[in-house]
Amino acid sequence: METKILDNEIISRDKIDDKHKWKLTDIYESDEKWEEDFKTARKIIDSAKEFSGKLSGSADTLFDCLTLRTGLNEKTASLYQYARLNKDIDNRISKNQAMSDRAATLSAEAGAAFAFVEPELLVLADKTLLQMSSEFKEQNIYDFLIKELIRSRKHIRSEEVEELLAASATVARGAENIFSILDDADLTYPDITDENGKKITITKQRYMKLMESSNPTIRKDANDAFYTPYKGHLNTLGASLASSINNDIFYSRARKFDTCLHSALDGDSIPLNVYHSLLDTTEVNLDGLHKYMKLRKRILKLDKLHMYDVICPLFPERDYEVLYDQAVKEIQQAVRPLGDEYGDVLKEAFGSRWVDVYETEGKSGGAFSWGNYSTHPFVMMNYNETVDNMFTLAHEMGHALHSYLSNKTQPQPKSQYSIFVAEVASTLNEGLLLEHLLQKAEDKMDKLYLLNRHIDNTVGTFFNQILYARFELIIHDKVEKGGALSPDLMTEIWSDLTKKYYGPALSLDDHSVLKWSRIPHFYYTFYVYQYATSYAASQAILTKFSQGETVIIAKYLNLLSSGGSNYPIELLKKCDVDMASPAPVEATIALFNKQVDEMADLAD
Repeated sequence: METKILDNEIISRDKIDDKHKWKLTDIYESDEKWEEDFKTARKIIDSAKEFSGKLSGSADTLFDCLTLRTGLNEKTASLYQYARLNKDIDNRISKNQAMSDRAATLSAEAGAAFAFVEPELLVLADKTLLQMSSEFKEQNIYDFLIKELIRSRKHIRSEEVEELLAASATVARGAENIFSILDDADLTYPDITDENGKKITITKQRYMKLMESSNPTIRKDANDAFYTPYKGHLNTLGASLASSINNDIFYSRARKFDTCLHSALDGDSIPLNVYHSLLDTTEVNLDGLHKYMKLRKRILKLDKLHMYDVICPLFPERDYEVLYDQAVKEIQQAVRPLGDEYGDVLKEAFGSRWVDVYETEGKSGGAFSWGNYSTHPFVMMNYNETVDNMFTLAHEMGHALHSYLSNKTQPQPKSQYSIFVAEVASTLNEGLLLEHLLQKAEDKMDKLYLLNRHIDNTVGTFFNQILYARFELIIHDKVEKGGALSPDLMTEIWSDLTKKYYGPALSLDDHSVLKWSRIPHFYYTFYVYQYATSYAASQAILTKFSQGETVIIAKYLNLLSSGGSNYPIELLKKCDVDMASPAPVEATIALFNKQVDEMADLAD
């Protein structure tokens, strides 16, 4: 019998059926086995120094060193995963916290122990490195590592400079740490009063929930209350972000990159025109987004549409309960176009306790998928029986199967895929689930609800991220050209971009234009654009599915099996998706526009 979760009830873990809990013994049979592996990893760390200064001696010596490092990486990953997942199950248990901290420290020590590898190899000529690689005992394991090392050579500095750059890492995190402490610890939000006269203390989590309220007064009051403390600390927040930009510029120039954007994209060998094409193509195709804002204003029957009106569901009354077992069935049916192999792995995942399903006392919040080369992926859920949670489950299982297929097919050094493609598998699963549910829906209002959900998802995952990416580019460019940033200037830039993207139907308020001040991703240099590129790639692949290109299935599964065996731009070409061209972005926008038109017709 399926577990049924009561509203607002957080239950103890012993009341959850084992089939809905992680089976962490798949990583280690016991804490004692974990301790044994911890000791083994420590011995490997101690033995690393035996290779220092000897890597140029022979191909066998280099291969043995890389193999030892690979084995250590696998062990430390398993040690940390086991400890951290146990902690996530119940954060109140101090033993789990201690094991997690020990494993994290060990991972750092492992990285430091083999830090000599790249500097030693960079002393050698390209021809010598390639010759040694061709003489390895096993081919196709470290070939891409050597290729990438050679490619990045021109941005690796002298040993002395590299030591200084490494030593500056703690200082470099200062701006991000200041923002994080202010945002997560020091800011306090005022109360608001709901329609029943009850006081509600605002938190980040409650704010997002209140933005989904059907009551426009509640949305406005919650928005004003949420942004009040940011407005009160705007000078500090502006200074911390400006400091982060200066930090980015320092490191990009220290490594002899032309710009911060060049530095950020170089790690995955992403051409600069991919970033610019994403932004430019989107910004000449904003009519559909403008139309959706007008439609939203009309359906909500508002005199003015504000930013706090663009998140709430337009048809909340059609939201419905989805028990976990039903969600599993819907997802399995939705991914049938991907074939039997994908479906069989998904069935195994659901049946073999890869997923920790329900919220329990002391359990970490949110949802994630965590792939590990030594065992199957693990998926965290806090499933609460909503349609949104069903889509979240589909999303995380997309990540899980991407990791599983990559790990199954690739050697460990080439198994880890880039963030640039990470969201393809997850958002494609969501797209397949949407199509499956739309085909089943017989009621017009159910179709409207599902279309609205997907359209809003595209706004958040695609359009908003590109707006953020343009903001990042503008503020970096201003400082790189000798300008200075101020809170007023950043507010003005944000205001102009918001008007441009959302169009004339939106009325800006004094608080929403401060959104730049609370985005933590702006402290991760040019990161957010990758959400949009992954989303665009998945929508382009979905379009091929819908157009009946059966060959796309094999190409897509090949992509999921490719891990990090090549640069992400090249991997996506396996699915005939060229992110250096505007085509995937145009396909995403065309699908969005089509769905907006469908919703407008149904709403009429």
